[in-house]
This record gives sequence, C-alpha cells and structure tokens, in this order.
Amino acid sequence: VKDLPGSQKKLTIKVSGDECTNAYESVLAKLVRGAEIPGFRKGKAPPAIVLSHFGKKSVSAEACESIIGAAVPLALQQKDIRAIGQARMADETAIAEMLDTFKPGEGVQFEVLVDVWPEAQLKGPYTGLSVEAEEEPFEEELVANALSEMRKRESMGLLAGGDTKATVYPARLEPGADEQKRPGAVAVVDLVGYKKQSDGSKGDKLPDLAIGENVEVVMETGKFFEGFVESIAGLEAGDEAAVPVTFPSNHKVAELRGVEAIFDVTIKGLKDLMFPAMDDEFAKKCNSESMADLKAKIRDSISQESAVSTSKNVNKALEDLIVELVDVDIPETLIDEQTKTKFANMMSDFKEKGMDDAQVKSMITKENFEKYKKTSYDNTVRSLRISFVIGEIAKKEAIKIDPSELEGEMANIRQQYAGEEIDEEQARSRVEAELERKKVLEFLKSNNSIKLVPKKVVEEPKA
Repeated sequence: VKDLPGSQKKLTIKVSGDECTNAYESVLAKLVRGAEIPGFRKGKAPPAIVLSHFGKKSVSAEACESIIGAAVPLALQQKDIRAIGQARMADETAIAEMLDTFKPGEGVQFEVLVDVWPEAQLKGPYTGLSVEAEEEPFEEELVANALSEMRKRESMGLLAGGDTKATVYPARLEPGADEQKRPGAVAVVDLVGYKKQSDGSKGDKLPDLAIGENVEVVMETGKFFEGFVESIAGLEAGDEAAVPVTFPSNHKVAELRGVEAIFDVTIKGLKDLMFPAMDDEFAKKCNSESMADLKAKIRDSISQESAVSTSKNVNKALEDLIVELVDVDIPETLIDEQTKTKFANMMSDFKEKGMDDAQVKSMITKENFEKYKKTSYDNTVRSLRISFVIGEIAKKEAIKIDPSELEGEMANIRQQYAGEEIDEEQARSRVEAELERKKVLEFLKSNNSIKLVPKKVVEEPKA
C-alpha cells in the first residue's frame, strides 16, 4: 500500500494461480449451465464446445472481472482501509494487458487507486475565544401582522352595493381595534384563459383546469396571479376585461408552468369584507381568555422564534470560527458523494412541497446535477470541513452520544416514514452526525465568549 496526495492510496494486489483457475472455471461452468447450443439440450453441452462457442477471450474477460471484483474488497478489508466510492485501476491500460496475458493457473498482479477517508488534524485552539453573532430582535410589527392574519381568518363577506368598484388593499389591515370594512375586497369572476400569441393576441384556449366560474378573487396585493388584482381594480359588476398573466414555474398543473396567457374576465359581483373588532370576544375565538392574553401568547411565540433564530446565528458564527481550524485533504470522491446526497434531499423536498413526480423526475438529469454541483461546491466543501473539525473536537473532548437519545430519534424517523422503505444505516449515520454536531456546538458555546450584536439592517437599493 502506498500513500498518495489527495487522500488516495495505491494498492498492489497479487492473485494466486489457483484463484485465477477457480475464477476461470466458475465462469465457464456458469456459461455451460445456461448455454443453448444447437445439437445439445440446454446446459448439456461439453465445456470444450461451450468454450469454442463463446470464445476463450470472452471467458477470460469475465474471469478477470470476477478476479478484480473479489480481490479489491478483500485487500481493503485486510489492510483496514476505509475507502470512499469505487476503486479504479491505476493504469487505464492495465485491464487490456491483464486480458492479453491471462492464463488459468498463472497468478496476476494489478494496481488500484482508492480515495480514503481523510485524516483531520486540529491546528489551533477552539476554546477561550471570542465570537460575535447577530441577535434576532423582537419586532412589535410581527404582533400586528399576526393579529391581522387572525382577523382575516374571521372575516365575513357581504354582497357589495351596485356602485362598488373592485379595490386593491394591502396585505395587513389598518391599525386599530375597531371593526373594519373593506368595500369591494372580493371580486366574483368568470375566467376563460387563452394562450398568448407572440404578437400579443389570444391563441388556443387553455385546458379546463385554467377556466372557472364564480371564482372568488381576494383583492389583496400579492394574491392570485402577479398583477392580476391590479388589472381588474376599478371594475364594477358586469364589467369585462382581458388580463395578461404568466403562470408561475411551480404551478400545480405541469402543462401550465411558465405559460403566458390572456384571461377574459367577467366581473359577476363584488363583496365587501368585514373584519371583527379586536376585543375579548374575538380573543376567545382564538383560544385566549382576553386580548391581553392573546397578545401575550403571540409575543411569547415570536420571542421563541427570535431565540431560535439567534441560536442559529450563534451556531453559524461558531462554525465560521472553527472551519479554518482543521488541516484536512478532502478527496473529490467525498465531495461528489456529499453533493449527490444533498441533490437527492433537494428533490425530496420539492416532492414534499407538492411538486408532482413527473416534474421532479424531469429535473433529475446529469446536466442539472452538474449545475448544482458547481453552484454548491464551496458550501459542500465548507460543510465537510466543519464535519471533520466537529468530529475531531468530539474525540478530543470525549463527547459521546447518548444511545437512548439516538434510539429516540430513530424511532421518530421510523414513525415519520411508516410504510415506506428507509435506509436504516444511512439514517442512523445522519442522526449520529447531527447529535454529535449539537453536542459539540453546545460545548463551544459554554467554553467561548459569545457576544450578541444588533442585526445589520440591509438597506434597499436606491432607485
């Protein structure tokens, strides 16, 4: 075994003449059992006839493949080498040369390259340091947003008067505890969609899925298709309009994704929306004793979310601190393996968020994977470096995972994916890594000085 740069090893493997004979005879016996040769029943042709039929070179090629396939894992096991990915021949011409010189009864020798799990070395202190992290502020505006959404869920629609016009409103209700009314806040419309031609005219009719009668459109910024509510603002019952739209790229109907269209819109009627007053009666509908109780619950929930966000900021700051504290030569094979896992997880997330199987499958291409690998490369290397330094700190500080905690997490995963096949070994490895990460980060928080600083305000670019 020879160590090479880039976390590689070169293995010189020798296979005895007896092993080569066994491999050759095993391949030939398999061919004999399955051979259908004219003049003989299946599996009854003599070995010499079968050898002549398939050709000695073909049999030798399969025997060489079998020899390499058996010898490499055995050599890795004997030398206690933790390989990443598949071993490969050190010389591209080695297989051809091996085949040319192969003879049953004579031994063979070949060299393979394997990427191995790299050895990491810590190169600096990881305790007694100072680190700054942004503190997520508690914003009273978030309480107002939450109360606004609750009031909207309790709203009542009333048929609007004849002179009412469709009116666009902001997402958040006006401040104030009194009952509020939004005239013309819902448009009841009939929709007929057409594909938009290159010259801007109407083309073929869209599928029935894009057509609807008595559709209720909430006249609120950001609702329905982008720009749709603004296009029908000011219209009254009985008015008609042609409204251009572009279907979003993640639309639930695959054939409509990204399609530019024109909708013929007929305003059938308008509704006013009435929003309840923010009083104790409203609070009780929201499972609270009073408005004071409701606001306290909302503030507590937002405070918890802020604390979680701050904790994530601290973790990231600590990771930024330790990522450079490790000397490790990460092989490309490991980066590829990590990228494949992240790419597969991203596809699973798309599916869980409602994307249909056909669209998910259409995205799983070599081209898309290579694009993803290129854009995520630096982050992938960073996450691997962090995992190595986390592992080294855990070893040095004898940080252990509680077996009962691990089993509890595994039980949750089995329950979550009940009825589905899961890779237990892979899931367990992922859970162990995450539990170890949490414990090491808690250790780092306790043994370093953490200073929380105000969150930076990102200024909007000037027009």
